Amino acid sequence: MLRRLAVRTLLGATAAVLATGAAASPALADRVAANEGMYNKRYCEYLFVHLGSSGLYADVWNTFGLNNCPAGQWKASNQAALSAEMGAIVTKLNGPRYWLIDRAQITFNTSTNPPQGSVRSFGGLKMRLLTTVDVPVVNGAPGMPSYTETIVNRKTYFTFSRRKPLRLLVAPSGKRYAMQAYSQIKDPNLREPQLNGLGSRLALPAGWSFKVTKIRKDLTLRTTGRTTVVQDELENTYQLIG
Repeated sequence: MLRRLAVRTLLGATAAVLATGAAASPALADRVAANEGMYNKRYCEYLFVHLGSSGLYADVWNTFGLNNCPAGQWKASNQAALSAEMGAIVTKLNGPRYWLIDRAQITFNTSTNPPQGSVRSFGGLKMRLLTTVDVPVVNGAPGMPSYTETIVNRKTYFTFSRRKPLRLLVAPSGKRYAMQAYSQIKDPNLREPQLNGLGSRLALPAGWSFKVTKIRKDLTLRTTGRTTVVQDELENTYQLIG
């Protein structure tokens, strides 16, 4: 299920994905959480990379619903200390990021150890465990080229509001990907009002295009375990529509 997932994509990758409230579980090992009013809300992630029996994988911890990833605490993140604390080979700092969806629902698998949805404090910065993902090695290092599809393991409903612009990447094949989160990793000054003009800034591969559109009704993207995403060179994350 988890094929070719880059460290820097999660969540965006993944990433992704979170909520503050919990509801009754539809299955013994599941817990459902949901959140609204997410548009342009800030979050950050720690990705703890480990070596498993079949290769590298990362545990993904996310701040959303617990705090807004305070700048001072985020800047104080010590990757070496975090890796030592969690027994990780390396720790990826994935953020700050900002949601472009309006609301979300996620199903946590609570049979994992620790259970998905667990909360832990890292130097006073609270985070929630989202998922575990495979991490490929590209050119000798964890990562993945921009504009390349990645599979994220999650069960979610992501809803884009009809009241907000929908930013799209369109591949040469005609596949469309909706921007679910923008990133300040590469450009700390990137802001939501600037997103509509990204088409003139991105170094789009041949045949790719960036578009901004208005939708007449809310758009909900449902995934039942496999989510296809891509990132641009600024590490903004887009989910496949179709």
